[in-house]
Amino acid sequence: MMLPEEILYVVVSYLVSNPRFIERKSLDPHWRYDRSRSKLVSLSLANSQLRRICMPILFAYIEVRGLYGDLEKLTSHCVANQAFASCIKTIDYYCYNPDKIDTLRHLFARLNNLSHFILNQVVLDKSLLDTVRRHSAPTVILASHSLTSKALSVVNTESLPDAILDYARIYDEEGEALLVKHLEFGIKVKCLTILPKLLYKSFGLCQFRGLCELELWLASSPVDISWLPEFIDGHPLLHKIRFSNSHVWNMNKTIPFILPFIEAIETEGIVNTLELKAFSVTRNKQTAPSMTDLSGWHVTGLWLCITEWSSGRILQLANSVFPHISTLTIGNPLPAISSSRINTEELATLLRLFSSLQYVNFQYLFTPSSPVHAYGPAPKHDALIEYTSSIVQHIPTIETFLMQEIRLQAWIDVEDDGKVGRLCSLGESEKNHLFSLYV
Repeated sequence: MMLPEEILYVVVSYLVSNPRFIERKSLDPHWRYDRSRSKLVSLSLANSQLRRICMPILFAYIEVRGLYGDLEKLTSHCVANQAFASCIKTIDYYCYNPDKIDTLRHLFARLNNLSHFILNQVVLDKSLLDTVRRHSAPTVILASHSLTSKALSVVNTESLPDAILDYARIYDEEGEALLVKHLEFGIKVKCLTILPKLLYKSFGLCQFRGLCELELWLASSPVDISWLPEFIDGHPLLHKIRFSNSHVWNMNKTIPFILPFIEAIETEGIVNTLELKAFSVTRNKQTAPSMTDLSGWHVTGLWLCITEWSSGRILQLANSVFPHISTLTIGNPLPAISSSRINTEELATLLRLFSSLQYVNFQYLFTPSSPVHAYGPAPKHDALIEYTSSIVQHIPTIETFLMQEIRLQAWIDVEDDGKVGRLCSLGESEKNHLFSLYV
């Protein structure tokens, strides 16, 4: 006897979800659906009942490329099948063409369960703004280039009360002034990047509503981040700060978080065997916030490009200095830069040192060192699955791997039973935010 559909839907939803990913996915709605589809396709073909149950999950996230007829095709499907239209909760929209505004309005009229409308490679204009406003439900997630100075002229204080600027980058004072205008209209900013040109000034008193992540791009000159505790105190949602790094090691001695690691590798005489690309710190939720120090924050993300393999001494030091590492990116240099290669067998063993490891990213680990061969076929999927499986056997805390080779960018998720899944290619939105995935 078949179970009621309501119960079957709960069971199917659980089968395609990994509870350990909920916090990480919550920041990017498309993650919630995109990487679970492959598990459902076969199940949905079993019978009509399971197809009905799988549809709301299979089609919850839709990516639309406006220049390739996707918008017209999607609209036609929604007009012909309201049940299908009701499944759609998130639309990730690329390449908006103002000539297609009537089609977009027609589509919106059918989407009664739409909750997120993501604009990528789209510049907001009045027609698009009015169309979005007529649909009362969705939260609008804007790419940083969606709101130009011209676009702001058509926005008023009631236009986008639920809009989120997913990523804002401040290059100079003019860019800072433009972002301030965004915030004046009630728009929230999720992730803010401050480039070196502006790091001379204090951001302690600045307010960025909704800010969850901060990125500071460092240059070769020392910087003063004494304003950071005050800034953190004014942003209660802020949970991660990323630092990109210059190759000039002396400069990093002004950043207190990373100083113990730099001192350790200098003492060992291996400072020239790696490039510290970036690192991140996260807030300890059990520590009360302080306006005078940064004791409640610790390094949890590290991105190392190893230019000379030294029997893993670098990773041993990293673990001893930073015992709370949860995100670790390890990479070889690009083939044209160096012929040095990481010993993958030794690396798999050394990773066992990191007891808190959750997200592991490998860059060019299996790419041939010779530029002549580097652009050949991507590594075989079976080899990547076998390698990551051998690692997970000894590190049960790992939740996902990000594999990046010259011809490959893919996830390998770890299931609840401890087995690794299949390779799943990165979505377009994820490719646009690779730096945030590395640390």
